Amino acid sequence: MPKILMLQPVRIHKRWPVPEDFTGLLGASPTLAFAQLRAKLKNYEADYMDGLAREYSLAELTRRAKAVDAVLINAHSSVGALNAEANVRHILDNCPGVPIIMGGHHATVYDFQWLGRGAHFVVRNEGEETIVELLEAIFKGGSYDEIKGISWQGPGNEFHRNPPRSLIKNLDDLPIPDWGIYDKKLYHLPLPIKGYSTTAETSRGCPYHCSFCAASEMWMHKQRFKSPERVLEELRILGKLGFTKIWFADDNFGQDPERYAQIYEGILRENMKFNFVVFIRSDNIVKSPEVMRLAHRAGMRVALVGIESAVDRLLTDCSKVSEAETSRKAVEILREIGIFIGGFLMVGYLDEKQDETDTTFRAANEMTDYPIISIFEPRFGTKDFVRAKAKLDTPGGDMFYHNTEHFIPSMVHVLPQYRDFYRRYLTHPKQINKLLFGTPTQKKCYRTLYMNLAKSVLRVTPAMLANPWEMTRDIYK
Repeated sequence: MPKILMLQPVRIHKRWPVPEDFTGLLGASPTLAFAQLRAKLKNYEADYMDGLAREYSLAELTRRAKAVDAVLINAHSSVGALNAEANVRHILDNCPGVPIIMGGHHATVYDFQWLGRGAHFVVRNEGEETIVELLEAIFKGGSYDEIKGISWQGPGNEFHRNPPRSLIKNLDDLPIPDWGIYDKKLYHLPLPIKGYSTTAETSRGCPYHCSFCAASEMWMHKQRFKSPERVLEELRILGKLGFTKIWFADDNFGQDPERYAQIYEGILRENMKFNFVVFIRSDNIVKSPEVMRLAHRAGMRVALVGIESAVDRLLTDCSKVSEAETSRKAVEILREIGIFIGGFLMVGYLDEKQDETDTTFRAANEMTDYPIISIFEPRFGTKDFVRAKAKLDTPGGDMFYHNTEHFIPSMVHVLPQYRDFYRRYLTHPKQINKLLFGTPTQKKCYRTLYMNLAKSVLRVTPAMLANPWEMTRDIYK
């Protein structure tokens, strides 16, 4: 039986004093992709490494990559692109002959760039059907020409991009994810309930056209839903496996309130014991506050809300259909219910004025329990990338890597303000008060935040100290 390694890239490069992904300070949950792929690949023996959840030596990566017949690597975003590339190069150097297959949002957009960096194949967009055909061709000597949805490197190092594969019409046709591939002990979500943490989904994609968003491009601006019955079936299985804390990976959770109400009612009817985290739009909250109250009763404890900006002009400019007032109403509803608010916001957007930047920073402090602020970077494949490139206002090249230091030239002045905001936020008595006297979810979230922040700061090395805020190579013995 052929053996495959499913790899969430090992962290060879790190940033200090805080990680390159600030959101990760709130805890860890596994990518759902590998559980779903494992369910499709029952004819293969599978190994799994999650470099985001634990630290591995390069020697262990070499040993485990040498022991398999193919390596599947998740390249989800530019934030992890540098480490994903380092993993590819390490495997090429130390495990010659082992096919490397890339997948994920970033790999889909940068398929030829990943082939140029050493990957043998890229699975674009949705991968469940494609990976089955590709592995069969690899191990049985078949042709790659007719496999829809892959990009590949030919024997003469020429690159090929096969036609795209249609999205799966009915998500209920997918097999139940095999969550057994994960080590339960590696993951923790800061939720009050006791038990193990994992990731699930009730839908895929998003129908909106926000000009900065690469994820909606990945799913072709379509949203497909699992039926409430299928979602409840998966939740029953998760409960039997000991999972009680769930990160729902949907890009647009709550889009159909009546459908979600059926799910919440099923959870309550069957007395399932879950706490969960969701990504949800402000307008989905505002249009059905009664469904949000039902969601809280069913276990929703953290809502990650795409506020983006508190300035209507900027929201219109980036094609966000909701207004700033909608986000303010959503925050009022969530606070009245008692749901912890993680707010996604952008500063330094195209043509943004200083007073608009200041307004968004104030909103981040006032409208969230946990502000997740990004200095805007135009993502390749989005409308905003085309706009920024036309103005020659990109920090370098094609934005393959997440630029943690300079950002777009016209907005580099925002960086000191950004760091100062987080310094003041993290040391403000208001957060300490929530840590000591807040709701159960606030206590859990802030305890996790400060513990992980302390761990991040204390892992300093001389190289990190010499290059703060930049990605520094960190070789494990």
